Amino acid sequence: MPEVEVNGARLYYQQSGTGPDVVLVHAVTSNQAVWVFSGLVEALATDFRVTTYDLRGHGMSDRPPTGYTSAVMAEDFRQLHAALGLKPAYLVGHSFGGVVSMHAAATAPQCVAGVLLSDSFFPGLKHVEPNFGKMSIWTDLRETFARVGVELGDTVDFARLFRETAALPADRLKQLEDIYGAFGRGWLRQLPKLAETSCGEEVLSEAGLTAEVLAGIAQPVVALYDEFSPFLATSRWLEQHLPCCTAEIIPAAKHLAMLDNTAGFTDAVKRHLKRLSG
Repeated sequence: MPEVEVNGARLYYQQSGTGPDVVLVHAVTSNQAVWVFSGLVEALATDFRVTTYDLRGHGMSDRPPTGYTSAVMAEDFRQLHAALGLKPAYLVGHSFGGVVSMHAAATAPQCVAGVLLSDSFFPGLKHVEPNFGKMSIWTDLRETFARVGVELGDTVDFARLFRETAALPADRLKQLEDIYGAFGRGWLRQLPKLAETSCGEEVLSEAGLTAEVLAGIAQPVVALYDEFSPFLATSRWLEQHLPCCTAEIIPAAKHLAMLDNTAGFTDAVKRHLKRLSG
């Protein structure tokens, strides 16, 4: 897998296809494999040049101790964009990947032709989502970890998740791996590594991406939010406040649309990318 040194970190990336540039940006605790596993890369590569990469601290990329805000990762993207010689790209960002994508649209507009968000929560819009800390996907996670004797708390706390996973003895970690299966095993094994970093705290920082900055993003934005998402108020806010935003609901999904409803998510992404790219 090719690599590139940007912003003080070595990032691993892959490219497929030819055409207008599309960059897929994964979520916290994920990596670029999610896009391959869901089939999105293959589906888009017939019409676009698709670039995926592991965010710093994730997958095969370097894991520096700090630098996990959306501002730092937007700069990572800007330098990656330059190093790979990409043209203005359409960014597809899932969850925190959408935050990074929007931050890049705000701070490096010359690199971003448009953004497709997938169920993103923005710390700068936390007043819109007062129940973020009790989102259903955290409840599911908490219940699963409780089966091996780990208490994660009632509200979202990435730092605690990372620390608790790192502290698990081998036998209970194996129990969790068996519960999550083959694909989830790779996700689970990243968590102890992130415990060595400030990622858990920094990803929930506003980092300059305020409501005012978001409302000033001029590029076209597509807000793809899941039917059972905890962030539907954010979707409505984006549609009402951004100058060029289209919102769409992905049915039968609650935060992981690319896996919960692969066909519906892939169709929406392809349809909007073809519309935006002309």
